[in-house]
Amino acid sequence: MYPNITLSDWRKGSQWFEVHRELAIKIVSDVMYYPVFKNYCVPPCYMDEHYLPTLVNKVCPGLTLNRSITWADWSAGGSHPMTFLKKDVTEEFLKSVGSELNCSYNGKMSSICFLFGRKFHPIINGQILNYSSLNSHPLSPPPPPSPRSIIPRLGLNEYIKPINVEHDMSDEELFWRSSMVPKVKEFPFKRVPKVAFMFLTRGPILLSPLWELFFKGNEGFYSIYIHSDPSYNQSHVDESSIFHGRRIPSKEVEWGKINMVEAEKRLLANALLDISNQRFVLLSEACIPLFNFSTIYTHLMNSTKNFVETYDQPGPVGRGRYHPRMSPTIKLPQWRKGSQWFEMDRDLALEVVSDQTYFSVFKKHCKGSCYADEHFLPTLVSIKFEKRNSGRTLTWVDWSKGGPHPTRYYRSDISVEFLKKLRSESSCEYNGEKTSVCHLFARKFTPHALSRLLIFAPKNKKQNFRNLFTTPLNMIYFLSFFFFFACGITCGIIFTSYFNDFSVNLQVINGQILNYSSFNPQPSLPPSPRSIIPRLGLNECIKPINVEHDMSDEELLWRSSMVPKVKELPFKIQPKVAFMFLTKGPVLLSPLWELFFKGHEGFYSIYVHSHPSYNKSNIDESFIFHGRRIPSKEVDWGKVNMVEAEKRLLANALLDISNQRFVLLSEACIPLFNFSTIYTHLMNSNENFVEAYDQPGPLGRGRYHPQMSPTIKLSQWRKGSQWFEMDRDLALEVVSDKTYFSIFQKYCKGSCYADEHYLPTFVNMKFKNRNSGRTLTWVDWSKGGAHPARFNRQDITTEFLKKLRSESSCEYNGKKTSICHLFARKFTSHALSRLLMFAPKIKGLKLR
Repeated sequence: MYPNITLSDWRKGSQWFEVHRELAIKIVSDVMYYPVFKNYCVPPCYMDEHYLPTLVNKVCPGLTLNRSITWADWSAGGSHPMTFLKKDVTEEFLKSVGSELNCSYNGKMSSICFLFGRKFHPIINGQILNYSSLNSHPLSPPPPPSPRSIIPRLGLNEYIKPINVEHDMSDEELFWRSSMVPKVKEFPFKRVPKVAFMFLTRGPILLSPLWELFFKGNEGFYSIYIHSDPSYNQSHVDESSIFHGRRIPSKEVEWGKINMVEAEKRLLANALLDISNQRFVLLSEACIPLFNFSTIYTHLMNSTKNFVETYDQPGPVGRGRYHPRMSPTIKLPQWRKGSQWFEMDRDLALEVVSDQTYFSVFKKHCKGSCYADEHFLPTLVSIKFEKRNSGRTLTWVDWSKGGPHPTRYYRSDISVEFLKKLRSESSCEYNGEKTSVCHLFARKFTPHALSRLLIFAPKNKKQNFRNLFTTPLNMIYFLSFFFFFACGITCGIIFTSYFNDFSVNLQVINGQILNYSSFNPQPSLPPSPRSIIPRLGLNECIKPINVEHDMSDEELLWRSSMVPKVKELPFKIQPKVAFMFLTKGPVLLSPLWELFFKGHEGFYSIYVHSHPSYNKSNIDESFIFHGRRIPSKEVDWGKVNMVEAEKRLLANALLDISNQRFVLLSEACIPLFNFSTIYTHLMNSNENFVEAYDQPGPLGRGRYHPQMSPTIKLSQWRKGSQWFEMDRDLALEVVSDKTYFSIFQKYCKGSCYADEHYLPTFVNMKFKNRNSGRTLTWVDWSKGGAHPARFNRQDITTEFLKKLRSESSCEYNGKKTSICHLFARKFTSHALSRLLMFAPKIKGLKLR
């Protein structure tokens, strides 16, 4: 039969089986092993006792419980089991059949090990029917298990889609959530970079018809966020408006106070929640665009600098606003002033919302005549990010008349010449070259100016402001178009000029604008109540993700590498240990693990990476491993895909922010202590446990490939156990690493076993000071060979288990200890009954 079937593959078992459809298909499809049996399995080789047991063990060992559910009595010996006659069949006999045994069923111990019995003589048929009442279990079948297809499988889109601006997060929660940055820098998906237009207003967008025209036809290239007075947040905005539903949860803002900066940070934080936003512009309700959308978008996206105005101004309105108690964090020579209206890239926006050092100083000492909105960003950017900043603003403002506020512009001020002047009167530098395009926006424009601004605005997105103002025909076109409505507009303006009330004035003007067919060709629909918009809190953003998802490895590693730049958690978490099982099929010792975990819900998470074919198996709902199998791929012993599986487990576990320690285990592992002892040991440790040592000879340095240099040198090459335990920081580094792992993918082949070298080498090179250099999983290599010793039922004794727990001496948090291993392997399923028997008898190992 060799080499198709080796002696170690050979198995024996009962002829009477029960299999599911997947295994049945494998059996009827077998053309490799059946011909071997047909040719060579002749008496005394009984094919019915050996073919199926050998085939299943060879092809899919993880898909069977290695037992039959048909009881037979072989106690009398011989080549056939005992036959039962009419006299043998009594109520007591039927109750006793197989009841002395216990077995594992869906991970739990059960006394129902057999569903059928044999060998019964036909003459007792009627007598057995009389005992149908013996069944103490309900005769009706249990409800069918829920199909796995109903478990929602989520892809990356569900994790990165823009969050509804209606949420219930506090500022602390919002800043923390928005400061998330992936350590894996390459995006695993295509995206269109967007500009976030952030409006800081008191109420409505006064010039909204102009902005509607500006944005029209450019959907997907911009996002809008509005911070207005909280009382205005309840007002209805026409559903057809681009501003509908774009008001973020806001707080009251006072001119010149620190809460003005808080509002700016709030806008930035909300905009950062959309991963596509790459440039961020702060605007007011009195701002206008000076160019069309395409020009502004291109200008911002191609810029290599940020646009935060910063300058050093002596005198009372500059350095005179500095408070000496800001030192030493902020010194007087570092004090800067500048326009409130900025434009910045995503990196700087993340720094702004994450900053607590400088903002806390402003919050404490910038009061009275110190206007935080004019000094905080200029000072912060000048101190920390000056090289990335242009030092100028993109928003034109006229301060020539003096006073605390800039000049306001009305209808009479708007002309072609005036707008052309705003666009090109200056000279500045852009990406290292001189340019006349120094401002993209301008303020401060009143709602009275709206009608004339619309006259000079482009008719459609193909026209741009520049061509518009230099072509007389365009002016004639717009004037003639405007003529048909001149009477109505004039009457409206004259009428509203008699009223000083601002809100009435605005309503009439907006009403006139809506008459233009180019703006609102269809009647408005009644607005939906804002209460029906779902308001999400932080829980919806950070809740543990279902392990059933459709992310690719690249998407998963990117998503799991997210780290908040704001380090302080704005909420309380219960730190958990992630137990990650790398298996071929089921967790063989699951009843032991179920006892181990029982009563400690909320302190652990479970993740299982098994053979992909096993992922579709049905698991009992009550079983702790149910629904914990991650999307897996095939793994080959010693190959680099073994490390890929480890990284896949880590990445899935990292999706739960509560997981703080991560343990890799196999289906043959057992715990050596109870849950409380292991949890405390891991949570209190200030080191990681990745075994790493330098081994000369063919089994160590001999596996190194010279082409790994210079990234990995021979002197840096390390070996160690595959079974590790690490903290969240190291887990993030592992899933994010591409530099060293790509070398292993390329050169660690053949006799180079990646699972024994990648982590030991990587950790030793980069994080040696945080690593203990040892594993927490005991293994016996004393017998030599490619695999460690396996332990069966007869090996399990109280003395043996005690020895595993305390035979060594090691260091833990700088002190000597005898607790060097928390887990052990390699234990077979045959050892389960004795493990369950002795565990409660050993102090500290009693699992419940």
